[in-house]
Amino acid sequence: MKGFKLSLFLLIIWWSVVISSIDKRTKAFKRIDLKADKHMINMTSDAVNLQKICHNQVNEFVWKCPGNEVKMLKFRTMNDRIGYSNSDWYLKSVNGINMVEMDSDPDRHQIQFQVKLDQQLITLDRLYPTYPEISGFEILQFISNLAYQCKFLIEVQDASDISRIYFALYDRSYYKYHFKGVNDLSENFLFQKIIVKKKTFLDCFKVMIKDHVHVMTMSIFESLSQLFYQNIQACEKKFVSVEFCPITFNTQHIFYEKSFEYCINWSPLGGFPRKISPFPRHFQIFSEDITRIMRKQKKSNVSFVRVLDKKIIKTYDEIKTQIFDTSFLKELLSNIFELCFVQLEKQKPKPNPEDIFKLYLRPCVIPNINLFLKYYTNM
Repeated sequence: MKGFKLSLFLLIIWWSVVISSIDKRTKAFKRIDLKADKHMINMTSDAVNLQKICHNQVNEFVWKCPGNEVKMLKFRTMNDRIGYSNSDWYLKSVNGINMVEMDSDPDRHQIQFQVKLDQQLITLDRLYPTYPEISGFEILQFISNLAYQCKFLIEVQDASDISRIYFALYDRSYYKYHFKGVNDLSENFLFQKIIVKKKTFLDCFKVMIKDHVHVMTMSIFESLSQLFYQNIQACEKKFVSVEFCPITFNTQHIFYEKSFEYCINWSPLGGFPRKISPFPRHFQIFSEDITRIMRKQKKSNVSFVRVLDKKIIKTYDEIKTQIFDTSFLKELLSNIFELCFVQLEKQKPKPNPEDIFKLYLRPCVIPNINLFLKYYTNM
């Protein structure tokens, strides 16, 4: 009898432990399910918000860019239009700071797109990033998500200043490269056969910026100085401070076209590819496109500049004087091109044309030209 009672007692204890364990695991699973539910709720909430844009039910929307750096993009419709079959949208601000609009036409914004309900189409009208710093690719991430949620096509007019370079490297346009990617990222592209030598590249650029060497050379300085001046005037008219003024706005194509095309030996490819093949104007975004596009993150710009402790900023009048000083501009560009190449070689000892484009011109040369124009710095 005592043995039976002891066995019964032990059975009750064991059963209690089992029940307790099951209860704990059940609660744990409930917590996991709750987290999953919250995640799904957030996804659903984002989808619902995007659907409001799809049906032109709102005139303002905030989009959070993916990535470590928080960027909140606020889009608005032109003239606060709502409920129409077509609506024009533009990027108003980034993290609460209004975009600096460089066009004198009030209806032409740097970043602008149309939602056409009757055609189930999103048309990207303009894509000219400026201050606050926002990359064109971050806008494409938003447009892709919007098209995917709406089940609309994306239409583009490929007037991009870098599509020629994308064709030279990947045989596809800027938009096709980002919207649809490449079939095999490990594909051996022809440009990988080319090694860009520092001395050859920099000597070529120095020849291009010498005085009175060639008609093309003078056009570089005339174009740059005039574009810098126009941008400064636009900022002054809008009472934008020097710090926030995109002085290098719409000047990138000069560096891309001249240094990239003329200072790299393209003979292994039979010369620089000048022909741009036909490309699709309409893109349908699938789930695999979204996965690939959202996985990419914008890399931070490379900065070799050590700004003075007091961060002495120039006045517009001082900048105007310097941009029309040929000797100053020539020295500035020469130093930046050389210092950026030093930084490039630390990452890529034998850079190819893709490295010149993605690791040199875009993230280092152009941002540092903008920085040196605005600040008194130590070279």
